[in-house]
Amino acid sequence: MTEQNRYVLGESAGEHSRLRDQSVVFDPLTRQLHSEAGIAAGMSVLDIGTGAGDVAVIAADLVGPDGHVLAVDRDRTALDGARSRLGHRPEIEFAEADLGSLDLDRQFDAIVGRAVLMHLRSPVEVLERLARHLHPGGLLVMHELDLSHDWASADTPLLERVRELVLQAFDSLGIHSRMGRDLFAGFRAAGLPDPHLTVSAPVGGGAEAPSFGWVNALAALLPYLEGQGIVNGDELGIDSLTQRLTDELDAEDATLLGPVMYGAYCTVA
Repeated sequence: MTEQNRYVLGESAGEHSRLRDQSVVFDPLTRQLHSEAGIAAGMSVLDIGTGAGDVAVIAADLVGPDGHVLAVDRDRTALDGARSRLGHRPEIEFAEADLGSLDLDRQFDAIVGRAVLMHLRSPVEVLERLARHLHPGGLLVMHELDLSHDWASADTPLLERVRELVLQAFDSLGIHSRMGRDLFAGFRAAGLPDPHLTVSAPVGGGAEAPSFGWVNALAALLPYLEGQGIVNGDELGIDSLTQRLTDELDAEDATLLGPVMYGAYCTVA
């Protein structure tokens, strides 16, 4: 991504580790979306903004040894880490690429991406560019978050503080916190066929409440929030926040909903 289309959560080893932790929550939802969309054995797939490579692994599992996945990212460090971690998967190839000027001189049977468009200044332009990299009849499959819903069945002080900080940071950084529900409009604006839509989310109560997912997101935003003088990390107690948040919600018999994930997919003529 260009400076206008940058991943603002950083490109440190810590961020790459956070993304791998995040994948534990999101991977089952993305796998279900890819299967429903029709990604299958023998296909060639482009995975955009691959980061730690978790979505590439999902695609590779579905296309099998006769298929191929090209996983691209602008972050060389992330790609080096993904290559090291996934070097035993010969069906996955990694390459450095900028989504703002993507021109791979090749086409694919499917293009996938998770939580990528939300970080772009011009997601519609990127969708238009991606469509040109598909074979006729190819699949475009995007998976994006929406954070605008009520997070829990009961409002608690700690959850409200976490929500306030996450949404404030997203807004200040220009991250589209409602990208998921805007996917349908984005596909149309890019001249694509109306996409099929899905929605899913991690959910639970008590010990199964997905508190970690929200704390994981806040941890990524903490350096920015501290730099802006909005919050002090020591006072927030990020290391114990997951357990404290879970305990607070449990005391209210609350159900906690993780980030809602919208899937959108279509076949491009």
